[in-house]
Parts: sequence; structure tokens; C-alpha cells
Amino acid sequence: MRRSIPTLAILISLAAPAAADWDLLAAIEVEEVQVEDRWEARKTFPDGLAAAAEGFEITGHVVPVVPDAELRLFLLVPDPDECPFCGDAGYGPSLEVEMRDALDAAEGEQVTLRGDLEFVEDPETWQAVRLTDAVRAAPSGP
Repeated sequence: MRRSIPTLAILISLAAPAAADWDLLAAIEVEEVQVEDRWEARKTFPDGLAAAAEGFEITGHVVPVVPDAELRLFLLVPDPDECPFCGDAGYGPSLEVEMRDALDAAEGEQVTLRGDLEFVEDPETWQAVRLTDAVRAAPSGP
């Protein structure tokens, strides 16, 4: 029997400077359930996430998904030591990002981005949100 895992598949950690944004994403729950002859990922989004979705700002480290001269699609992680591609089964959270324009950043560089959270309702994947139409922003706060 498969068990419910109250986690966001590939999102979340508390190590980022803007931990509150990662905390909000961490509150997303994904439960894997059997429906007839298949498995489904059922997602529960926390109150307040929809209100924060437009103009969502988050700080993290760039992890390219594919080698490309123009960085438009990549993962953002709160801690560069928790890269999902580094072979360690205990990797941390990540957020898929789609930039409006190419981002001038190096792998592992810390960036602050602003964009819109797109909710991924597809029951075939554990992915729950992605940041779209993102632009580089100045970090907010002190």
C-alpha cells in the first residue's frame, strides 16, 4: 500500500533568505491515492496561496534543467546544496521557473524573481505550482 506524503514533491525548504515564500509553498500537500487501476496525485493548496499567486516573489538559486545559452526555463532551489540533479536521494525542494525574457545568471547564483504562480492540477504529476512570466526583481526586505 502506498502512503500519503504531505509534501510538495519537488518544492520547498526553509533555508532561503525569503523563507516565508518557501514556507507558503511548503504548505501545499500532495497525497498519492489509488483510483481504480491507477495512482493519482491529489493536491491541496493552502489558504492564501491563490491570493499571493499573482506577482509572487521568491529568492533562490538557479539550477539549469538543460544546457542552453539563453536561460528561460530552469529550477529555483532555496539551498544550492539541495540540487535535485546531484544524485542524492535526499534532495530538497525546487520550483520550476519560466522567464519572460532570458535570465543572465550563472548556475547556483542567488536571484530574486517575480512572476505568477501557475497551479498544476494534473493528477498525473506531483508538481503543484510553477512560476511563469518571471522577471528578475530586487530583493525585498532589509
